[in-house]
Amino acid sequence: MPKQAALYCRSSKDRSAISIQAQRHELLALAKTRDLIVAAEYADAVESGKDTDRPGFQQLLRDLKLKSRTWSAILIYDTSRIGRRRYIAEAFRHECKKLGIDIIFAKVPEVDPISQVILDSVLQAMDEVHSLMSREKGLAGMAENVRQGFRAGGRAPYGYRLVSIDTGQIRDGAAVTKSKLEPAANGAKIATWLQGRAQGKNGRLLADQLGIDLAKSSLSHLEWSALTYAGHTVWNVMRGKEDAGDGKRRSRSEWVMQRDTHTALITDETAETILTRLEGKKATRATRTRISDYLLAGKVMTPDGQPWHGNAGNYRVGSSNIKSAMLEEAVLQQVAIDIRGDTMVQIMTDTARATQQPGDSHELQALQAELRDIDARIKKLTGLLEQADMPGPLLRRLDELEGNREGIAGRLARLEEETRRAKALAAVKESDVRRMLDALAEDMATLDRDHLKDFLGALIEEITLDPATRAGAIRYRIAQRSGVKLASPRGFEPRYSP
Repeated sequence: MPKQAALYCRSSKDRSAISIQAQRHELLALAKTRDLIVAAEYADAVESGKDTDRPGFQQLLRDLKLKSRTWSAILIYDTSRIGRRRYIAEAFRHECKKLGIDIIFAKVPEVDPISQVILDSVLQAMDEVHSLMSREKGLAGMAENVRQGFRAGGRAPYGYRLVSIDTGQIRDGAAVTKSKLEPAANGAKIATWLQGRAQGKNGRLLADQLGIDLAKSSLSHLEWSALTYAGHTVWNVMRGKEDAGDGKRRSRSEWVMQRDTHTALITDETAETILTRLEGKKATRATRTRISDYLLAGKVMTPDGQPWHGNAGNYRVGSSNIKSAMLEEAVLQQVAIDIRGDTMVQIMTDTARATQQPGDSHELQALQAELRDIDARIKKLTGLLEQADMPGPLLRRLDELEGNREGIAGRLARLEEETRRAKALAAVKESDVRRMLDALAEDMATLDRDHLKDFLGALIEEITLDPATRAGAIRYRIAQRSGVKLASPRGFEPRYSP
């Protein structure tokens, strides 16, 4: 009996992304070539891959654990369909492995040896980079809308209303409209309230006097949105769900602002007064820098094994300290050099070639012969069924043979995959490895701080920094399956601060 499989498709918000239907077409063709019966389909249309909060994906996760599940493989277009965050993809792969479920990709190159040895981190790092690039494209589109005086998205802030504007364009047969902000009837009250807050008046009492019926949290949001009420569009203020542990709002240095996009209710001076006071309060509540703010947290050790701890913008051990920005810049520069270096390329090439051994050819031949024998016996019994007056015993024997065939076919498929992979690894060239590592080094510059920390955590095993000499060395995680470790061929030495 042919093996059963499920399909999972996800399309993103990027208009250039491949559609659900196109993915489904590719996966059905793949199922046919692999002699798989499609027993279930899951899909998420126009859903981001940055987290797991997708209806189709959640249903897939639930069905994985069902005892009644009949399928034992999942067909997916490429690695990024699972998710564009490494931890999502790794957790999903781990869960499938525990349950004996194979993941088969339509668009992961069959002869890409690096994808089989180091790819679980390399390809997913590329997926994250693509996700970040898509985000940048989205921000660019939003910025262009804002520059033209249109709203970047979302509902109108309290005190404003949205006015729809017909752009005169047609998309997918429908008129394209955009929106602008205009002061609403309650705009004057909000302006008075914000001016009062800038003067230090009690917010709750002032709101009651003005008849502003908002909760305390909503009033706080009005203050944090002071620049919006000063006539500017601001975004990239709130953190995503994956960064919730670092606080709801990003620092003002990360905010993106387009000035003079709509009618102001307060002046810039009033807005700055409000934000300065809010930031002062926030600073007094958090006198220490969070551990998550340190890019190399948990990685830096002294030569005798003592950890350097992040504290007040520095890395410290004993009485020694070094500015975090200085150390992190030195490490990033060295990582970019090492990734492109001949030593790294050679080690990774050798590791890729040595990681997997070819499957046992004798076992492969034996399984192929056994499968042919079972096929012949099934064919013979099927012919006898047409002549049998009492087919029960023959049917039971056919079921037994079908079960045996399925088990042998599974073992044979795994062994053939191991053999194919080993041949690909044996043929890997240094130029292939160098090309991928060059791209990876260049893509580092596009990662934001949180994702850069995640990437470095996967790449670096440990950083040794001598507190006396400030001499440092980096040891990398390379091909963990083989246990090979690669130290930076040259050390680094952060410059002393003036």
